[in-house]
Amino acid sequence: MDEKNILEHAWTAVAALVEATLREDEPAAAEQLLPGSPAAQLLALFGLEVFDILLKTVLGQDQLELVQVVEVPEGLFIEFAWIMPGPAEAGRPVDGKVSVLLQLRHGRFLISDVNPAGLDLLLTEARARAILATSKILSRRDELPSEPWILPLALFAGFLPLPLRPEALADAVETRFFAGLQQREYGVMLLLRARRLWHDFKQANPLPTGSPALWAAAVEWVMGEQNSRPMPATAVAAAYDVSPAKLRKRAEVIQETLHITALDDRYTDPQIIDVLYQDEEG
Repeated sequence: MDEKNILEHAWTAVAALVEATLREDEPAAAEQLLPGSPAAQLLALFGLEVFDILLKTVLGQDQLELVQVVEVPEGLFIEFAWIMPGPAEAGRPVDGKVSVLLQLRHGRFLISDVNPAGLDLLLTEARARAILATSKILSRRDELPSEPWILPLALFAGFLPLPLRPEALADAVETRFFAGLQQREYGVMLLLRARRLWHDFKQANPLPTGSPALWAAAVEWVMGEQNSRPMPATAVAAAYDVSPAKLRKRAEVIQETLHITALDDRYTDPQIIDVLYQDEEG
């Protein structure tokens, strides 16, 4: 497939996802997503509401433009932007840029991830919190959902807990730690990383025995360690109504099984992601 065809086919997938989101056509949106990818997981967990935020259709604009296309080891990034009329509103630290990661599968581009920011600095939980803090928005947290431009930041920062679909949760452990992490304001991408940790553990240890609440507490405690959100084991245990000593033992089992000895990229949200810089360095 030559460069022109690559762009045409990849952009077609992105445009189809945007159109499906605007039409509120979830089956059509799902057809554009790579099965098992972060994007597919988000759709299953939260429905199209999450893509209304990630794709920034929530901004209510009707024109978009292609900004750039960048090949990376993981696939192909397409950055597009909603055309925002007039000068930026005072105090609005966000633009219309969105970055979409696609992967080629069986001759077709499928979307694996969507980030509501430009490729020069993709949005992470840390960056979302920093933007909200410098914008002096955190003191008005209860009002965040009323301003559409804040929604992508609030979602990543952990201040916008979208309703979960119970049928999308794999087991009682997931049900518990998703609720706990949302209550303690973990961002949406860290929810997926916690889910990966639990799935990786179950793959290595298919039949973990014991209380689901205890395993859920252990997952949260490990995620807190991995993401510089230290919370005493006693506090985590109290949140799940389990024994701190048993929590520590379960956490050690998870860490030993997954060979976690320090910060692990599989379960840690990056502080900063600059795709363009990484591409130049590569």
